[in-house]
Amino acid sequence: MIDGAAEVDDAGQLSVSPAQESMWFALQLTPGPAYHVPYRVRLDGPLDPGALRAALGDLVAHHDALRATFTLTGTELRQRIRPAGAFTLPVTDLGGLPPGTATVRAQELARAPFDLSGGPLLRAELLRSAPDRHELILVVHHLVFDGGSARVFFTQLAEAYAARAAHRPPKLPPHPASYPDLIEAQRIRPSDADLAYWRDRLHDAPQPLTLPDSPAPGTPDGLHRVRLTPDLADRVRAAGRRHRCTSFMTMLAAFAVLLRTHTGSTDVVIGSPAADRRRPESAQAVGLFVNMLPLRVTMTGTPAFADVLAGVRDAVLDGFGYQIPVEDIVHHTGPARGTGHSPLFQAVFWLHPAQAEPPALGDCRTTVEEIFTGAAKYDLTLGVRETPDGTVCDFFYRGTVLDPAAVDRLATAYLRLLDVLTSPDAVLPGLPTATSQAATTTTSQAATTTDTPVAQSAGPLAGRIAEVWREVLDVPVVGPQDNFFDLGGHSRLMLRVRGLLAERLGAEVSMLDLFDHPTVATLAGHLAATTPPETSGDDPAERRRAGALRLRQAKGQQE
Repeated sequence: MIDGAAEVDDAGQLSVSPAQESMWFALQLTPGPAYHVPYRVRLDGPLDPGALRAALGDLVAHHDALRATFTLTGTELRQRIRPAGAFTLPVTDLGGLPPGTATVRAQELARAPFDLSGGPLLRAELLRSAPDRHELILVVHHLVFDGGSARVFFTQLAEAYAARAAHRPPKLPPHPASYPDLIEAQRIRPSDADLAYWRDRLHDAPQPLTLPDSPAPGTPDGLHRVRLTPDLADRVRAAGRRHRCTSFMTMLAAFAVLLRTHTGSTDVVIGSPAADRRRPESAQAVGLFVNMLPLRVTMTGTPAFADVLAGVRDAVLDGFGYQIPVEDIVHHTGPARGTGHSPLFQAVFWLHPAQAEPPALGDCRTTVEEIFTGAAKYDLTLGVRETPDGTVCDFFYRGTVLDPAAVDRLATAYLRLLDVLTSPDAVLPGLPTATSQAATTTTSQAATTTDTPVAQSAGPLAGRIAEVWREVLDVPVVGPQDNFFDLGGHSRLMLRVRGLLAERLGAEVSMLDLFDHPTVATLAGHLAATTPPETSGDDPAERRRAGALRLRQAKGQQE
């Protein structure tokens, strides 16, 4: 067992991990299917649907995370573990239906919303196209699942299915630690050395990248896929070996160069997911054990690619060595906040190394592929997968910043960069012209200096908002232009602000409102423009009554 007792309240609710808390906040800003984890599992061969249903039920009963639900209790995000029950596996017969019906149904299941407070956070449906040909569509919410969980899940599903098909109980590995203890282990206070590293590493870090593209309004998020030729994939690995780098480091460095070439920025911070499964107790656990690390890459002048690789190697090794929750990094380094999911980066890179073939379900051969939900988590993500059929590069992008043509150009440029940079003694290509950089800078400055109109009635509200901020942030003075995050605020304290504003003003303020209006003046102007007159008056008793009524109404709607 892990030292320390997990935090469980009288109602049987557990604390959440920093990763879960961070993801929940991201969902408040941009609700949607971006944090769904959907799989399409093709099953070729004789299948026992009853055994498969029972096996899925065994896994849900075995892993507490798969029975978790999430609720906001006061100003605290908590999770509850629901009792295990019978698992439902609908079976849909596709015989006689048009080609492509399975794909349409898989997309529908992948994008359908989850009820985070009611559950379940795992759903499945079995699609039958022939007696010996099926597809299992599995969709799990990222709050309780990650890439490491997938390996555990599919391995144990094979064992549970074989057992149920043979009418015996499955032999699943016991958990050396309880799920609450695993959650509590992720909340360890960062050491002084960890914090000192990240403060130094991110001192004077650049603003998150702004990609200089202007897609048409309404452009959807998308995925653009390219493949490396076998020769290029071999040269990427050879280049890494020459410089004592992994393929992850080599392709990350090339991605940094791509961003430099595209934006003109010689200093970039790229997010990368790290598996926070350093404790052996988590090896066979299902849950969210991933952490996003900000990796800073500096490329001033016209450096050799070998120099960029050396910098990336140090950034990766040190970053993973000093790994702490990204929310703690944000809190202690104090970057400017925006409406993005992370104030440190909006470009992300990850690499999935080649995996063993997925375990068969009895006599059924399995093929597992992830489904793109149509929603991107960040402005631009490059995901690299090493598969038996070669190296695949997936460019996920937000339609608000890029369109398909722009991403096609980026993907093509990335392959060309890999071709050039993997040559010995390669140097970085030149930067964009000064004219294009100036145009981009002017556009960026215009976007950041646009003033938000403040309503005339915002004055009284501003004083009450400042009072709430003084109380929550424990600071003596708060002025109208003070920024919540500059004063030491962070996402956890925003919950307290949100609760106090609802109680004292009767105003339902969303997390997105607080991110979009981070100063007292802008938040007051927003509330003055959206709050009904009877809740913005100066009568304290009236404000309390209106606030209590709204809270009761909100609670009734949640129930």
